[in-house]
Amino acid sequence: AGAEAAGAAARAAIGAANALRDAANDAFQQMRHLLAGRRQLLGKLGGGGARPDPGNSVTVSTAEVQYVLGNLQHSLKPTVMANGKPVARTVNHLKQDLLAQLRTALPGDKAPALAEEDGDAIDLVGMLFDHIMKDVRPSSPASSLLAKLQVPLLRVALQDKAFFTRPQHPARQMLNAIAETGAYWLGEDDADQQLVGKMNAVVDRTVRDFDGDLSLFSNLLEDLSSHLQTISRKAEVAEKRHVEAARGKEKLALARDRASEVVEGMLGRQELPRFTHTLLSQAWTDVMALTALRQGEDSAAWAHQLAVAERLIQVAQSPPGITLTTEQAQALRQEVLASLSQVGYHEEEAAAIAQRLVEPQTLADDDSAASRTEMTLRMKSRARLGEEMEPGQRAKIPLSTEEQARLEQIKHLPFGTWFEFTLNQQGDKVRRRLSWFSTVTGHMLFVNHRGQKVGEYTLESLARLMAQNQAKLVEEEKGTMIDRAWSTVMNALRTFAGQSPAGNPQ
Repeated sequence: AGAEAAGAAARAAIGAANALRDAANDAFQQMRHLLAGRRQLLGKLGGGGARPDPGNSVTVSTAEVQYVLGNLQHSLKPTVMANGKPVARTVNHLKQDLLAQLRTALPGDKAPALAEEDGDAIDLVGMLFDHIMKDVRPSSPASSLLAKLQVPLLRVALQDKAFFTRPQHPARQMLNAIAETGAYWLGEDDADQQLVGKMNAVVDRTVRDFDGDLSLFSNLLEDLSSHLQTISRKAEVAEKRHVEAARGKEKLALARDRASEVVEGMLGRQELPRFTHTLLSQAWTDVMALTALRQGEDSAAWAHQLAVAERLIQVAQSPPGITLTTEQAQALRQEVLASLSQVGYHEEEAAAIAQRLVEPQTLADDDSAASRTEMTLRMKSRARLGEEMEPGQRAKIPLSTEEQARLEQIKHLPFGTWFEFTLNQQGDKVRRRLSWFSTVTGHMLFVNHRGQKVGEYTLESLARLMAQNQAKLVEEEKGTMIDRAWSTVMNALRTFAGQSPAGNPQ
């Protein structure tokens, strides 16, 4: 009974495999029919594409084509010279090399001719690669990687027509992994060299080892996918750190704004010496901001620092002859010294400032105006707490109607939205992911595929770029890159044949 069950299962598996093969062949024949319609139309328009005259040609077998392609697989370079410059090799270049090699084995002046089915398979692969390369920067590592894969994948397509019709085909999945990773992950100038090395190793092994065994693609795809998953996990960790840092800076900016508001409210009612005014509006505002950030406005620490500021104002406004006791002066100096040290003042500088604030009358007799002015200027020139958050006090240029509309659109976008930015006048583009933004400060955080922070943007600057078509949203894409490319190719063929683009067979 067990043997019978095993036999039945084996027969069922064979039957299923045969059914898949037959379905793939039927779909391929439909593609050939569409390709013939395109070829016929191009012939009528004088654009070429018609079959060569068979009178002086010899049709070569698929086995002969596979043999020559096997030799070319190990000898072809990924670039060819065009107008004195190296350009990526196309499948059309490869087809010419194939025919040239086949010609050397024929007698006399006979020309080689591919079997119609083989020629169609090569043309379809060529159309697929041509479309894929539109999404790849010519100078990127991906361009060379894809060119190297042309011969092995041509051999796959000649051997197994399911390559054209089955999205889960291992060679097709391998091509998609290289194409998507190359177009998006390696599309930047600072491409991850470790990933470049891994992809080169996978592609080079494909070129070196493929000789008809499709399981090679499955094994290499598993290896590459594992590597990409590791990189993705690292990217998530890196992005999370950048988001946490951005949120921390956001909180600091808000704390600074609140501290400035409170201190300015205190100073607005007072007549104070310039030195005291500068200290409170600059250094002490930073002290208050740090306190708000760490402990909040409802904390005892916030109330205490506010009380110290009020005490300093009282000291500065004290009439001649009214001074603090020695103990009071010592305690207030220590308060000021400790607080200034927290916001980056060196001990000696903080001590001098504290002494001048706490005992202004005692120092007035032997203190020159030049010395006070020098210390005031030093305080004004110091880097402020969180100052790197501020893009500069530039006058804001009002947004146009279009830019304002884009701004409102951006504010409603979810984190994780992808944008495509145009980098230069040549039209090179790069994708960046919107990781975080603040509608309060207007700051935005973008990362690349590796989770690294890229570019400096604000809500308004991005709105201007979008209005200028220098940045655009990347629409959510269905299916893989190869599936979409193949769908476009098939729709183009249907259009040539006068059919509706809908309903392509993958």
